[in-house]
Amino acid sequence: MQANRKEMAKKIGAFLLFTALFYALALELYEIAWGTGNRFGEFSLKWGVGFALSLIFLFSLLLLLGLLLWKKNTLEPFFAQIISLRQKLTFLRWILALLLLILPIYFLQYTLWGLVFSGIYFRLFLWLLLTLILGILFTQDEYHLISWHPFLASLLFTSTSFTLASVFSFVSAYPFNLYWSDGNRIWDYSLLFGRRFYNYPADQPIEALISTGRQFVWGIPFLLPHPTIFISRLWSAIVLSLPYALFGWILFRDPKAKKTMWILLGIWTFLFLNQGPIYTPLVLSAILVAIAWGRPLWLAMLLLAISGYYAGATRFTWMFAPAIWAGMLELSGIPLKKDSRLTAKDWKRATAISLAGLSSWYLAPIVKIFSETVSSEGAVAFAGNTAFKQTLLWYRLFPNDTYPEGILGGLLIAILPLIILIVYLLRKKYWKPSFWQKLAIFGSLLVLLIVGLIISTKIGGGNNLHNLDMFLITLIFVAAIAWKNGGRQWVKESENTPLWIKITLFLLIALPTFSSLSNISPNISLSESELLIVKTLTDYDLLTSPPIEKLPSDEEIQKALGYISETAELADVQGEVLFMDLRQLLTFGYVPKIRLVPEYEKKMMMNEAMANNSTYFQPYYEDLANHRFSLIVTEPLKIALKNKEGVFAEESDAWTKWVAAPTLCFYEPLKTFKSVYAQLLVPREEPLDCSTYLP
Repeated sequence: MQANRKEMAKKIGAFLLFTALFYALALELYEIAWGTGNRFGEFSLKWGVGFALSLIFLFSLLLLLGLLLWKKNTLEPFFAQIISLRQKLTFLRWILALLLLILPIYFLQYTLWGLVFSGIYFRLFLWLLLTLILGILFTQDEYHLISWHPFLASLLFTSTSFTLASVFSFVSAYPFNLYWSDGNRIWDYSLLFGRRFYNYPADQPIEALISTGRQFVWGIPFLLPHPTIFISRLWSAIVLSLPYALFGWILFRDPKAKKTMWILLGIWTFLFLNQGPIYTPLVLSAILVAIAWGRPLWLAMLLLAISGYYAGATRFTWMFAPAIWAGMLELSGIPLKKDSRLTAKDWKRATAISLAGLSSWYLAPIVKIFSETVSSEGAVAFAGNTAFKQTLLWYRLFPNDTYPEGILGGLLIAILPLIILIVYLLRKKYWKPSFWQKLAIFGSLLVLLIVGLIISTKIGGGNNLHNLDMFLITLIFVAAIAWKNGGRQWVKESENTPLWIKITLFLLIALPTFSSLSNISPNISLSESELLIVKTLTDYDLLTSPPIEKLPSDEEIQKALGYISETAELADVQGEVLFMDLRQLLTFGYVPKIRLVPEYEKKMMMNEAMANNSTYFQPYYEDLANHRFSLIVTEPLKIALKNKEGVFAEESDAWTKWVAAPTLCFYEPLKTFKSVYAQLLVPREEPLDCSTYLP
């Protein structure tokens, strides 16, 4: 009787959950359809009928769910027909599945309807419905409509499609910035292989706030004779996705496992790491560590030396990560028989490989020589010293305006399902590590967690989990160790596990996608008629509604480009032109090849502003006072302090104090293009009292 009560409680809980979801969805649809006309109240005929049909559809699904929970036998003939149809589709089911994966992405990301149907409940419903349909298509059992493992696979593929859509959402030929550091970051990438695009003496270095490790990876498109901004952004999206999956495929390689499972594990690795997101150079270092795992000692040491050098040269905080990973893998990845211990040979191998990962120490002279020949390394070293002077904002560990979940909350959401499953494997004896193996794993995780949390609180960060990169990758390594030491067997038997474990496995795949699902939005231009449709359906209020996120029209883009190009060319004759921002316009030839002023770049200035580095800014203020620049190209500058309230409040106030206010004291706007977020500044005709900025 107690078992029957539990079963009934589960059914009632599931029914109430979906009832609540459908109710919330109906409210979202009502808000869209209402106010479109004057029929049926304030509905237009088209949207009124559409809303009514959507209610009928949702009620039908709820009725179907009720029958499935309490009268499943009445649905058996219906299910049998669907199964029969599915089996007849043969290979066509895979084509249908591919179309089903593509169409929602196109709908939400490449049409104006992505701006209209932005509600989270609509998107959750679309996602769950798509997952269910694909699960039915993936099931090959002739006697079941849908099975557990095909359902998980369909969830993984739908999650991946939405996440990839988010990663590739910035792939565009739009010449101006898509986000704060977009254009100047591309300029950074171009310097290693694309100096030819700039009018600057070949014998003088060009400093940039980026390491050579990152420049090399993202700079590859600039090896092409004529790269475009579209190609650069496309390559960036590939770099921020493919290596994640490649890491998983290399790490989880197993001749005993099915290829399908191996493919799925690589895709899941992409999903998990995208929660950072993790900078690709660290992933590449991790890939080398994964390749070294189980290889002959000489090869493993060589790979770790390369991995350690590349990680340390790219970002000094990554210096010890490859050594820690290698030591943990070598000690904990060894399957032990009952009551057996790690041998002296095991300890020697782990020690040797870990020491090889610390190659940054004995390669230091080479690194120093190399850094003197590559300008960006000097800027990065300088920025690294500055980073130690920057404020730590501990409150960002907790919910705040910059990161609503807070670093700790966001991290808990990202890792809790995986932690629960790992603990479950340990408790159920699927995985039986020794004391020293547990210590190696726990110690590695704890050290990298503490380091990541501290770095995440530094001013300029704290809006996502990317500074917990080493910790998140370590968790993937731990998952691989567990997988190869009993986890593989558990996954095969997971269909028979308790409901709460199935829910945890569901969340492990679903949670990484939630932010991508809610943030997908089209980066497109809208005509006036299309804009009117969006405003009508979203009940847009000019005073209270946020701006509709859209790209300017082609006419606005060309007008801004033409004006900036002509003005910069004329100003170059009169003096120097400083592209504080929008340096991608120089990179891709949107403006004439005028003389480059490499200093005073926006990201570098922000970095120094956050460190309150008055020494850095003094020459800039003197240049402003002397009217060194006949023209400054920047984002629109404004003097408005947030006083620790709002998104990135401290960063915004630092920028205002050290850059915006002084610049606008000496210079004034010539032209501001709000639609493309660009501003041209010239020396003030009537000077203000700016003596506070001068010695």
